[in-house]
Amino acid sequence: MHCPKCTNDMTTSALVTPDGVEIMVMGTLATGHRPLSAQVCSACGFTELYAAQWTEEIQQARETAVLEAEPIAIASAEPAL
Repeated sequence: MHCPKCTNDMTTSALVTPDGVEIMVMGTLATGHRPLSAQVCSACGFTELYAAQWTEEIQQARETAVLEAEPIAIASAEPAL
């Protein structure tokens, strides 16, 4: 893909936090969150953001993440004796 401002090549990269967690965009109730990627021109800095299209692969990854999530401990409302 070529930059619309300067026609140099653009590179595509996933957006991640400093901790390595992929940045997601909110979807609808039916689609859920989707990964966000950026296409960046290294010559002029022009940037375009893209949300992944909902695919079977994203659905499977989402279901796997839910199944692998650790249970959350809930504190008891009653005081300990």
